[in-house]
Amino acid sequence: MEKSARIKRTFSFRNYPLGKIVACVAISAFMIMMLIKPGYYLDSARRGLSLYATSVLPSLFPFYFFSLLLTYIGSAKVVSGIFQKPVRLLYNTPKESSYILLLSMLSGYPVGASMTAELYKAGALTEKEAKAVAAFASTSGPIFILGTVGSAVFNDVRVGAVILAAHYASALLNGLIFRVRHNTRAKNKKIDLDFEKYPPIRISSSEDQDSLMSRTIANSTLNMLFVGGYIVLCGMLVDTLSLFNADALIISALGETAGQPVVALINGIIEMTRGSIACAECTQKNIGIALCAGIISLGGLSVALQNFTFLSKCRMTFTQIAVRKLTQSIIAFGLGFALSFAL
Repeated sequence: MEKSARIKRTFSFRNYPLGKIVACVAISAFMIMMLIKPGYYLDSARRGLSLYATSVLPSLFPFYFFSLLLTYIGSAKVVSGIFQKPVRLLYNTPKESSYILLLSMLSGYPVGASMTAELYKAGALTEKEAKAVAAFASTSGPIFILGTVGSAVFNDVRVGAVILAAHYASALLNGLIFRVRHNTRAKNKKIDLDFEKYPPIRISSSEDQDSLMSRTIANSTLNMLFVGGYIVLCGMLVDTLSLFNADALIISALGETAGQPVVALINGIIEMTRGSIACAECTQKNIGIALCAGIISLGGLSVALQNFTFLSKCRMTFTQIAVRKLTQSIIAFGLGFALSFAL
């Protein structure tokens, strides 16, 4: 009897957190759906891989590679010196945080998170500073917003410009919410980077150059694989909603005017590109533009997982990352709605 009771206690669901139970059920259900509809999900995965290979990778990889290369050769010290006072005044973070912000704005997701992790490993950022930087240096790039969203999705580059302005402004304002309140680092203390993880600016030999290039290529390629994997998986989740005709059911229940923004929001929570496309279909243009600005600032589950891949190295939890993106999204929605009336 005692042995039977011990076995019963061992396999009791009470021994497992509720979150793990829900995750296991959801993953199992998703796997069953793939077994029931293998052809549908194969096509979904192909579309995700095609989107990644033809659009995301060509536009992101060059920027990411050169951003990483610049970081490894020590350009953070040189470039960030120009913006030292603004980031110190606004966010109470080291000058290197301005370098991360600049690269994030130029390159897009997930460069900001990756560079934050790199400088944290190098000793340029403390854990508290890295968490503050993650609040304002997590942005999409101008190529995606102006080119893909503005020109291709909304067929109006002016809409892209409004969304870009709202998105960047929301990031800067979001940083004020999560700024470092009490910094224990000495005000004028010089930061000594760990050059074993962070190569010096001067590279003396061809062997050093080969090693640096190999390291940059290897890290860039590996990180791009993470990005591609999350894009494919989140695309399959969105297609699961389409399989159950969820979009039509929501619009039928709420009506076209109220239903379209809800559909866009649900798609955007999972994957921002799909959400942006749904925003362009909203009959109320101002709501569609504002919602698109919010969705891009949120990034969706895909971007959150990409960021978590890097920021977890800074001891950030997924919840902390999600909260920062949520507040940025709310700010971007408000700014996007106000700016949309200028069109």
